[in-house]
Amino acid sequence: MIYLLLKALYIVAVMTWIGGVLMQAFLLRTVVRQRLPLLPDERSVIGAAVRWDRRLIAPAMLLAWACGLGLASQGHWSMMPWLNLKLALVLALSAVHDIQSGSLRRMLDNPARPPAAWLRHASAVVLCGVSAIVFLVVLKPG
Repeated sequence: MIYLLLKALYIVAVMTWIGGVLMQAFLLRTVVRQRLPLLPDERSVIGAAVRWDRRLIAPAMLLAWACGLGLASQGHWSMMPWLNLKLALVLALSAVHDIQSGSLRRMLDNPARPPAAWLRHASAVVLCGVSAIVFLVVLKPG
């Protein structure tokens, strides 16, 4: 029963986290295409995204990490090669989340400073990473 509850919490946390990261990627892609400085409405949207990140997306990421490590422990998967690769991919997704969050916060502090150009492709990076993780978890190769 504990395993199933942990699994359900993990799925909800991952869906919330990845949905938020994709929303951030979309917002950053939109802002990168626009002229600077930001209009008041644009600053308002970015401010709302930063608050959303602090209140929901970042806690969901932490919950996903905690539940995921708990599931790996209960499943006795600690030395499996597929899990090590999955952890590396999740770490990379965590880094993308952190970079996007930082870019949004910096834009609020200094609206004339645009986000890094590579962030235009963050949504593709996130979707490829999530797809690879799903394949690893379902197939458990190696």
